[in-house]
Amino acid sequence: MHRILYAENDLFPEIKGWDLKIEKETYTPANLFELIDGAADLYIQYGFQRLYIATYHNNQDIAVRVELYHHNVPENAYGIYTSERMPDYHFIPVGVQGYTAEGVLHFLTGSFYVKIMSVGSRNAGEEILRLIAEEIVKKINQNNSWPVEISFFPEEGKVFMSDGYVAKNFLGYGFLQSAFTARYTTGGGMTLFIIHGKDKEAEVMLNTYLGMMKEDKVRRQDGIYIVNDFFNGNVYMSLKSDYIAGAFNVRDEQAAITLIKRTTELIGEN
Repeated sequence: MHRILYAENDLFPEIKGWDLKIEKETYTPANLFELIDGAADLYIQYGFQRLYIATYHNNQDIAVRVELYHHNVPENAYGIYTSERMPDYHFIPVGVQGYTAEGVLHFLTGSFYVKIMSVGSRNAGEEILRLIAEEIVKKINQNNSWPVEISFFPEEGKVFMSDGYVAKNFLGYGFLQSAFTARYTTGGGMTLFIIHGKDKEAEVMLNTYLGMMKEDKVRRQDGIYIVNDFFNGNVYMSLKSDYIAGAFNVRDEQAAITLIKRTTELIGEN
């Protein structure tokens, strides 16, 4: 994966009525902990490359700080965004998606996770934060669409805003990577996952996982492998094209099988 670096002037728009001050120092994986010590490792796990920071000031003594977290691929930006998103937030249509709280607006756009916040003694208010957010979206000009894998999750029974992405060590295994997940109320609750592995990588991951298990721990039903995993309980997996569709935390086996089959159908329609 090639590292893409941006010039700060290519990221922060000039906005009429606001003075723009771009910080000369940028943060990388080597020093991100200086700013967000407790969370830096998670950001780095999601392919964090560089953090760019600027502040906007107007003549009414209002200041707004903007932090642009650039990740190596959109999937990783999506992963860190969803890891901090909560379902009870106030969501707004900016970039791919954004949410607001008092004096704060965070959003996802392409490979960037953007944090905008009011700083100083006067609150900027949501209208101003949204204005700046929309100008940033136009300036950095990213692809503002969800990862295609999100469309493979069946809507019926899916828990609101429960989708997310695990970049590495899915289910605790280093060879399982790039897993999209969503929780379901179906059958008493389960987590459905979709792993994208290009050029036979999905098949290799599945075979590696099955190969780790004793023969009596693996059975097959309706084309779906059911693995009695010591660490994760019963794990359900099915291979479809370049994807593994599966589930864990399953209470109702038939419900899991039905849901996985519907997921593979949606993958096949892509």
